[in-house]
Amino acid sequence: MASTCNLLNVGDKKLRIEPPAPDTAPRSVGFLISQLGFFSSKGFMDALEPVGIDPREFLLLRFVAADEGSSQQALSERLDIPASRMVALVDHLEEAGLVERRADPEDRRVRGLHLTRKGRGTLERAGKIAIDYETRLCAGINREERELLIDLLQKLQVTQTALRGVHPGLGKDPPTAHGEIARTPRDRT
Repeated sequence: MASTCNLLNVGDKKLRIEPPAPDTAPRSVGFLISQLGFFSSKGFMDALEPVGIDPREFLLLRFVAADEGSSQQALSERLDIPASRMVALVDHLEEAGLVERRADPEDRRVRGLHLTRKGRGTLERAGKIAIDYETRLCAGINREERELLIDLLQKLQVTQTALRGVHPGLGKDPPTAHGEIARTPRDRT
């Protein structure tokens, strides 16, 4: 049973828009999630830079590792990524030597995705970076507060998406340094 939150009347306080102040965080879940998400995304992207992958590629490598041999099409459907975008993502990872497509022994028309040795090493290093980044991100709260924060965010997440383990930007083009969307040559035609 889903519960509702009456934000307009919480106890004797009514929800209202506070006057803006650049040195004071507003009491707004949406703003804080957006602001922290922006900084967290940028910080994690910067943290992964030494291994030569971005957060989307890290996530895709994790899914390939979790289900080695799965077809590109099956992964595309599971992650809700347009097939054309998945081709470009996998092409890039294959060109970088991180994944390879192998013919399925039972159906040679199907090509399964597998991590290469380099891909496994990259994934291992990126995993360590992710744990370190999470530790630094949560440095201002203790373990119990972190678990409570995750629980509360997951309660909100359920109302927003069915793909709880997939970032909505996975199927999109990555932003450029100026915040524009990078286009692949295929996207320009």
